[in-house]
Amino acid sequence: MLSALSTRAGRSVCTAAVRGRQLATHAPSTTAVAASETARYKAGAAGALRPHLGIEVNPDHGLWAFFRRKEKDGKVTHETVEPVDVVHDKSGRAWTAAELRRKSFKDLHTLWYVVLRERNLLATQQAEGRRLGANEQALGLWNKAYRCRKTMARIKYVINERRLAYEGALKIHNEKREQLLKLEDSARAAEEARAAEAARREEKAKRRQSDGVADVVAQSLFETVPEAVAPKA
Repeated sequence: MLSALSTRAGRSVCTAAVRGRQLATHAPSTTAVAASETARYKAGAAGALRPHLGIEVNPDHGLWAFFRRKEKDGKVTHETVEPVDVVHDKSGRAWTAAELRRKSFKDLHTLWYVVLRERNLLATQQAEGRRLGANEQALGLWNKAYRCRKTMARIKYVINERRLAYEGALKIHNEKREQLLKLEDSARAAEEARAAEAARREEKAKRRQSDGVADVVAQSLFETVPEAVAPKA
């Protein structure tokens, strides 16, 4: 009994010593806390965790397209989340298929990437709004993204219409071309048959003419030979 109690007491003492060493190891010292506060103060009054490195950034970089560009008094800023402004909100409706049918392929191609850029911008704002805990419905981002998706879907619909029309016209052209080729082949075959028949008739006429000349020559020979060999009186 005494041995068991002594064993438990020894274990508790060892555990307490280990925990004390861990706390002593992981607890920050006063000097470290003061140094961190001094560094944070020196980083700037804005509360930056580290000082600005002064790296120059290209103002025309493509990643800036993921943020809304605002220019006021000659100063350009990029907003991650736009404030809700019902009065000055310039976002309109989605493009209709009737309007898109009047656009050229180049215009549709350009409009596709403009709307895609807007979707990426809205997705950035939605992610930032979720991070900040804002209400997405109140920001109106979902409705704007929906209109962008409808526009892109209608662009694909119009382009598919043109593809089907092109394939149909190409099919009709190929069918007419095959018919014309068949007519040309039949006309060529008939012309070749007529030429062959004319050549056969000409050959036959030549043969008859040569046979007639041969008959005339033979007849003249038969008529002159008896007179030449006849005895004189």
